Amino acid sequence: MTEAKKARKIRIASVLLYGIARLLLITYRIRVTGMNEREKAASMHAGGSFCLALWHEQLFASIVAHNGQKFAPLASLSSDGDIVTRVMSRFGFNTVRGSSSRGGPEAREQLVSVTESGWFTAITVDGPRGPRRRVKGGIVDVARRTGVTVVPLITTADRNWVLRSWDQFKIPKPFARVIVRYGTPIPVPSDTQGLAFGAVKNKIRDGLNTTEAAALADLAAWQ
Repeated sequence: MTEAKKARKIRIASVLLYGIARLLLITYRIRVTGMNEREKAASMHAGGSFCLALWHEQLFASIVAHNGQKFAPLASLSSDGDIVTRVMSRFGFNTVRGSSSRGGPEAREQLVSVTESGWFTAITVDGPRGPRRRVKGGIVDVARRTGVTVVPLITTADRNWVLRSWDQFKIPKPFARVIVRYGTPIPVPSDTQGLAFGAVKNKIRDGLNTTEAAALADLAAWQ
C-alpha cells in the first residue's frame, strides 16, 4: 500500500470512528462521581495539572466522557494510534504519541511539557499490549518528573460491547448509563525509585481496584 493510500485510509477511518463516537455520546447518560478527588489532585500542583491512570479496556468511554476538556492522553505510534490521535484531536485533546515499546522517552518528555502548560495527562497503565490490568512503570516516571499527582479513573457502563482483544476492550452500547469515577489521589515523590517505585505501582493498582468497586456501587444504586 502506498503512503498516499495509507493516509487516505487512516483519514476515512478516523472520520467514521469520530462520527460513531459522537453519535454514541449523544445517547449516553453520564454521571460523574469523585470530582472532589480530581479537584484535590489539581490543587496539589502549581499548574492545576494531574495524571489520570486508567485501564486500556476503558479507553473509549474515558475519551468521550472528557470531551472538550484540557485532556492530553497518550496514544501509540502504530497505524491504529494514528486513527485514535485524529479522533481525539476532534474531541479537542492534545494527544501525545508514544508507548512503552516505541517512542517511550520522547513521549515522556512531551507529557512533561504539556503538564507544565496546564493540561492534565492520561495514561492507560496496562497499554498498549498488556498484560491486562498490570500496571507498568511509565506513569510513575511521568508523575515523579512532573510533580503531578496520579488520579485513578474508572469509567464503567451498565451494558457494553466487549471486543475479543487482549484487554477485553469495552464500548458502551447506545443509551447506556455510564459512571465516571475519580479515585483518591496518589502523590509520587520526585525521588521515587527502587522498591519505592514498585510500591507506587502497587498503590495505583489498588487505587484502581478500589475506585472500580465504588464505581460499580454507584452504577448499582443508579435508579
